Amino acid sequence: MKKELEICVKALVPFKEIINDMLEKGFHVQEEFQLNDIYMVSKDKEISLNEADKLLSNYVLVRETVGKRIMLTLKNKEINSKGEIVKQSSIKCQITNVDDGYKFIKELGYKKMLEIKDHNILLSNGKNEIYVQDVEGLGAYVEMEQKNLLLDNNNGNSIEEMINTLNSYNLKIDKSNYFAKKSYDMLKIVIDNK
Repeated sequence: MKKELEICVKALVPFKEIINDMLEKGFHVQEEFQLNDIYMVSKDKEISLNEADKLLSNYVLVRETVGKRIMLTLKNKEINSKGEIVKQSSIKCQITNVDDGYKFIKELGYKKMLEIKDHNILLSNGKNEIYVQDVEGLGAYVEMEQKNLLLDNNNGNSIEEMINTLNSYNLKIDKSNYFAKKSYDMLKIVIDNK
């Protein structure tokens, strides 16, 4: 498995406020897009919070980047005892239709676990790239990946370096958890509404 480091935190302020704060700190918008994700797991798996780590470490994602592409993605993650993602990999296959992709994966023996819809803005200051996500039903999240999308450098060689870089911008974020999982937060809502 290829090691891909990333950190993700919950914002303590609304989406627009954190965007405006970053713009005032010298960031500019690089890209803006809408993601619609359907998380699917084997139909024999129990969907519960007790099984969340297992469910969220191996699943199929039907992902639509609105107006750009639709992908089926098999996600594999290795999560340590502290809940940190220490390794992750994915296999992607481009498709042409969300409904057909969903039906295909369902026929292979999978069921829908949850859906996440989020508006994403990738911001850059020429040194670092940071994603700010407005997640429907959950609020704003801030994510930093080790490898920058458009810049030649990276955001740090370790989780600690990435955390220090993110903290250097004094954003209004929840510093108690650098491994926030939108999917886990949404799973709690799905289970509570059953």
